[in-house]
Amino acid sequence: MKLQFLGSGGSAVSAKRACPSILVDQSTIFDLGPGALGNMRRLGIDANRLETVFISHCHADHVSDLIPFLWAVQIDGRNNPLKVFGPPGFSSVFRKLRECTNTSESFFTFPLTVAEVQFGEKVGNIETCQTDHSIPTLAFKIKSGKATLCYTADTIYCPAVVDFARNVDLLVHEATFLEDQAAIADLTRHSTARMAGRSGREADAKRMALFHIPPPNEPREEEFHEQASAEYGREVMIGTDLAEIEV
Repeated sequence: MKLQFLGSGGSAVSAKRACPSILVDQSTIFDLGPGALGNMRRLGIDANRLETVFISHCHADHVSDLIPFLWAVQIDGRNNPLKVFGPPGFSSVFRKLRECTNTSESFFTFPLTVAEVQFGEKVGNIETCQTDHSIPTLAFKIKSGKATLCYTADTIYCPAVVDFARNVDLLVHEATFLEDQAAIADLTRHSTARMAGRSGREADAKRMALFHIPPPNEPREEEFHEQASAEYGREVMIGTDLAEIEV
Protein backbone atom coordinates (compact mmCIF):
# COMPACT_ATOMS: atom_id res chain seq x y z
CA MET A 1 0.00 0.00 0.00
CA LYS A 2 1.39 3.41 -0.97
CA LEU A 3 0.41 6.72 0.62
CA GLN A 4 1.10 10.04 -1.07
CA PHE A 5 0.60 13.40 0.63
CA LEU A 6 -1.35 15.70 -1.69
CA GLY A 7 -1.56 18.11 1.24
CA SER A 8 0.23 17.91 4.59
CA GLY A 9 -0.62 21.28 6.15
CA GLY A 10 -3.66 22.48 8.01
CA SER A 11 -6.01 25.43 8.42
CA ALA A 12 -4.57 27.39 5.47
CA VAL A 13 -2.30 26.91 2.46
CA SER A 14 1.32 27.98 2.83
CA ALA A 15 4.12 28.26 0.31
CA LYS A 16 5.31 24.86 1.53
CA ARG A 17 2.13 22.91 2.20
CA ALA A 18 -1.35 22.43 0.78
CA CYS A 19 -4.18 21.61 3.16
CA PRO A 20 -4.98 18.00 4.11
CA SER A 21 -5.30 15.36 1.44
CA ILE A 22 -3.80 11.90 1.11
CA LEU A 23 -3.91 9.51 -1.81
CA VAL A 24 -3.75 5.75 -1.23
CA ASP A 25 -2.67 3.41 -4.03
CA GLN A 26 -3.55 6.12 -6.57
CA SER A 27 -7.20 5.10 -6.28
CA THR A 28 -8.64 6.50 -3.05
CA ILE A 29 -8.41 10.08 -1.79
CA PHE A 30 -9.00 11.14 1.81
CA ASP A 31 -9.91 14.83 2.04
CA LEU A 32 -9.40 17.49 -0.59
CA GLY A 33 -8.20 20.66 1.09
CA PRO A 34 -7.18 23.73 -0.90
CA GLY A 35 -4.00 23.15 -2.89
CA ALA A 36 -4.48 19.38 -3.13
CA LEU A 37 -5.65 19.49 -6.74
CA GLY A 38 -2.51 21.36 -7.83
CA ASN A 39 -0.32 18.74 -6.19
CA MET A 40 -2.34 15.99 -7.83
CA ARG A 41 -1.55 17.59 -11.18
CA ARG A 42 2.14 17.81 -10.28
CA LEU A 43 2.18 14.08 -9.55
CA GLY A 44 0.53 13.32 -12.90
CA ILE A 45 -2.24 11.26 -11.33
CA ASP A 46 -4.48 9.54 -13.88
CA ALA A 47 -7.98 10.82 -13.07
CA ASN A 48 -9.63 7.69 -14.43
CA ARG A 49 -7.77 5.53 -11.88
CA LEU A 50 -9.39 7.36 -8.98
CA GLU A 51 -12.32 5.40 -7.64
CA THR A 52 -13.36 6.89 -4.32
CA VAL A 53 -13.14 10.13 -2.34
CA PHE A 54 -13.70 10.23 1.41
CA ILE A 55 -14.23 13.57 3.15
CA SER A 56 -13.57 13.43 6.89
CA HIS A 57 -15.48 16.58 7.83
CA CYS A 58 -16.77 19.78 6.34
CA HIS A 59 -14.28 22.40 7.44
CA ALA A 60 -12.96 24.45 4.54
CA ASP A 61 -9.39 23.18 4.83
CA HIS A 62 -10.54 19.61 4.19
CA VAL A 63 -13.21 20.05 1.51
CA SER A 64 -12.52 23.22 -0.52
CA ASP A 65 -10.89 21.44 -3.47
CA LEU A 66 -13.69 18.91 -3.85
CA ILE A 67 -15.74 20.80 -6.44
CA PRO A 68 -12.63 21.94 -8.37
CA PHE A 69 -11.45 18.31 -8.33
CA LEU A 70 -14.77 17.13 -9.79
CA TRP A 71 -14.58 19.83 -12.45
CA ALA A 72 -11.03 18.72 -13.28
CA VAL A 73 -11.86 15.05 -13.76
CA GLN A 74 -14.90 15.99 -15.84
CA ILE A 75 -12.77 18.22 -18.08
CA ASP A 76 -10.18 15.44 -18.29
CA GLY A 77 -12.85 13.27 -19.91
CA ARG A 78 -13.60 10.92 -17.06
CA ASN A 79 -16.01 8.11 -17.92
CA ASN A 80 -15.61 5.77 -14.97
CA PRO A 81 -17.95 5.92 -11.96
CA LEU A 82 -16.77 7.93 -8.94
CA LYS A 83 -18.02 7.65 -5.36
CA VAL A 84 -17.77 10.49 -2.85
CA PHE A 85 -18.42 9.76 0.82
CA GLY A 86 -18.63 12.11 3.77
CA PRO A 87 -19.79 12.24 7.39
CA PRO A 88 -23.41 12.57 8.54
CA GLY A 89 -24.85 15.74 7.01
CA PHE A 90 -22.44 15.68 4.07
CA SER A 91 -25.12 15.37 1.38
CA SER A 92 -26.55 18.77 2.29
CA VAL A 93 -23.10 20.37 2.38
CA PHE A 94 -22.22 18.91 -1.01
CA ARG A 95 -25.43 20.27 -2.50
CA LYS A 96 -24.64 23.74 -1.12
CA LEU A 97 -21.08 23.61 -2.47
CA ARG A 98 -22.40 22.65 -5.87
CA GLU A 99 -25.03 25.40 -5.82
CA CYS A 100 -22.72 28.19 -4.63
CA THR A 101 -20.29 27.34 -7.44
CA ASN A 102 -23.11 27.23 -10.02
CA THR A 103 -22.36 23.58 -10.75
CA SER A 104 -25.47 21.80 -11.97
CA GLU A 105 -25.97 18.09 -11.42
CA SER A 106 -26.03 17.62 -15.19
CA PHE A 107 -22.52 19.09 -15.54
CA PHE A 108 -20.98 15.77 -14.54
CA THR A 109 -21.43 13.26 -17.34
CA PHE A 110 -19.66 10.40 -15.53
CA PRO A 111 -21.62 8.36 -12.96
CA LEU A 112 -21.22 10.21 -9.64
CA THR A 113 -22.46 8.85 -6.31
CA VAL A 114 -22.53 11.05 -3.21
CA ALA A 115 -23.35 9.37 0.11
CA GLU A 116 -23.00 9.75 3.85
CA VAL A 117 -21.07 7.35 6.09
CA GLN A 118 -22.30 6.77 9.62
CA PHE A 119 -19.74 6.60 12.40
CA GLY A 120 -18.50 3.03 12.72
CA GLU A 121 -19.74 2.08 9.26
CA LYS A 122 -17.46 0.10 6.95
CA VAL A 123 -17.15 0.84 3.23
CA GLY A 124 -15.34 -1.95 1.41
CA ASN A 125 -11.92 -2.33 3.05
CA ILE A 126 -12.21 1.00 4.87
CA GLU A 127 -13.42 1.25 8.47
CA THR A 128 -14.48 4.46 10.22
CA CYS A 129 -14.87 5.91 13.67
CA GLN A 130 -15.78 9.29 15.13
CA THR A 131 -13.01 11.58 16.34
CA ASP A 132 -13.19 14.30 19.00
CA HIS A 133 -13.27 17.48 16.92
CA SER A 134 -15.36 20.64 16.87
CA ILE A 135 -17.73 19.23 14.23
CA PRO A 136 -18.63 15.62 13.29
CA THR A 137 -15.47 14.05 11.88
CA LEU A 138 -14.55 10.62 10.53
CA ALA A 139 -11.26 8.82 11.06
CA PHE A 140 -10.42 6.08 8.57
CA LYS A 141 -8.59 2.75 8.72
CA ILE A 142 -7.57 1.13 5.46
CA LYS A 143 -6.62 -2.52 5.12
CA SER A 144 -4.84 -3.79 2.02
CA GLY A 145 -3.44 -7.29 2.21
CA LYS A 146 -1.48 -7.42 5.45
CA ALA A 147 -0.95 -3.65 5.60
CA THR A 148 -3.05 -1.29 7.72
CA LEU A 149 -3.13 2.50 7.70
CA CYS A 150 -5.09 4.86 9.94
CA TYR A 151 -5.74 8.48 8.98
CA THR A 152 -7.16 10.37 11.96
CA ALA A 153 -8.27 13.53 10.18
CA ASP A 154 -8.83 16.24 12.82
CA THR A 155 -9.04 15.36 16.50
CA ILE A 156 -7.79 16.21 19.93
CA TYR A 157 -6.43 13.24 21.91
CA CYS A 158 -9.26 10.70 21.68
CA PRO A 159 -9.31 7.24 23.34
CA ALA A 160 -11.75 6.00 20.68
CA VAL A 161 -9.25 6.87 17.96
CA VAL A 162 -6.45 5.16 19.93
CA ASP A 163 -8.52 1.95 20.10
CA PHE A 164 -9.42 2.30 16.43
CA ALA A 165 -5.76 2.64 15.41
CA ARG A 166 -4.43 -0.18 17.56
CA ASN A 167 -1.50 -2.07 16.00
CA VAL A 168 -1.72 -0.33 12.62
CA ASP A 169 1.37 -0.34 10.43
CA LEU A 170 1.17 3.43 9.90
CA LEU A 171 -0.72 6.05 11.90
CA VAL A 172 -1.15 9.39 10.12
CA HIS A 173 -2.14 11.68 12.97
CA GLU A 174 -2.89 15.36 13.00
CA ALA A 175 -0.70 17.71 15.05
CA THR A 176 -1.70 21.35 14.79
CA PHE A 177 -0.17 22.79 17.95
CA LEU A 178 2.73 22.50 20.39
CA GLU A 179 2.68 22.23 24.18
CA ASP A 180 2.76 25.99 24.76
CA GLN A 181 -0.39 26.18 22.61
CA ALA A 182 -2.35 23.54 24.54
CA ALA A 183 -5.13 25.98 25.48
CA ILE A 184 -6.04 26.73 21.86
CA ALA A 185 -5.67 23.03 21.00
CA ASP A 186 -8.35 22.29 23.59
CA LEU A 187 -10.54 25.17 22.37
CA THR A 188 -10.40 24.06 18.72
CA ARG A 189 -10.28 20.30 19.46
CA HIS A 190 -6.99 19.78 17.67
CA SER A 191 -4.00 17.74 18.82
CA THR A 192 -0.66 18.94 20.05
CA ALA A 193 2.42 17.04 18.91
CA ARG A 194 2.63 15.37 22.32
CA MET A 195 -1.01 14.28 22.12
CA ALA A 196 -0.33 12.74 18.72
CA GLY A 197 2.74 10.94 20.05
CA ARG A 198 0.74 9.66 23.01
CA SER A 199 -1.91 8.31 20.66
CA GLY A 200 0.72 6.50 18.61
CA ARG A 201 2.33 4.97 21.70
CA GLU A 202 -0.94 3.86 23.28
CA ALA A 203 -2.17 2.44 19.96
CA ASP A 204 1.16 0.63 19.52
CA ALA A 205 1.31 1.89 15.95
CA LYS A 206 4.38 0.54 14.18
CA ARG A 207 5.15 3.84 12.45
CA MET A 208 3.77 7.34 12.71
CA ALA A 209 3.56 10.46 10.55
CA LEU A 210 2.24 13.88 11.51
CA PHE A 211 0.25 16.23 9.30
CA HIS A 212 -1.86 19.42 9.67
CA ILE A 213 0.96 21.77 10.73
CA PRO A 214 -0.49 25.26 10.06
CA PRO A 215 1.52 28.07 8.42
CA PRO A 216 2.34 29.98 11.65
CA ASN A 217 3.90 26.82 13.14
CA GLU A 218 5.99 25.76 10.16
CA PRO A 219 9.14 27.47 11.51
CA ARG A 220 8.76 25.22 14.61
CA GLU A 221 8.63 21.96 12.66
CA GLU A 222 11.59 20.50 14.57
CA GLU A 223 9.69 21.03 17.82
CA PHE A 224 6.80 18.98 16.42
CA HIS A 225 9.25 16.20 15.67
CA GLU A 226 10.90 16.37 19.09
CA GLN A 227 7.72 16.56 21.16
CA ALA A 228 5.87 13.82 19.26
CA SER A 229 8.90 11.48 19.15
CA ALA A 230 9.53 11.90 22.87
CA GLU A 231 5.98 10.84 23.69
CA TYR A 232 5.78 8.11 21.05
CA GLY A 233 9.10 6.62 22.10
CA ARG A 234 10.27 6.27 18.52
CA GLU A 235 11.04 8.48 15.56
CA VAL A 236 8.04 10.28 14.10
CA MET A 237 7.90 11.35 10.46
CA ILE A 238 6.69 14.82 9.50
CA GLY A 239 4.45 14.75 6.44
CA THR A 240 5.45 16.94 3.53
CA ASP A 241 3.64 17.61 0.28
CA LEU A 242 4.28 15.05 -2.49
CA ALA A 243 6.06 12.69 -0.10
CA GLU A 244 5.38 8.96 -0.45
CA ILE A 245 5.30 6.30 2.26
CA GLU A 246 5.18 2.59 1.57
CA VAL A 247 3.06 0.78 4.15
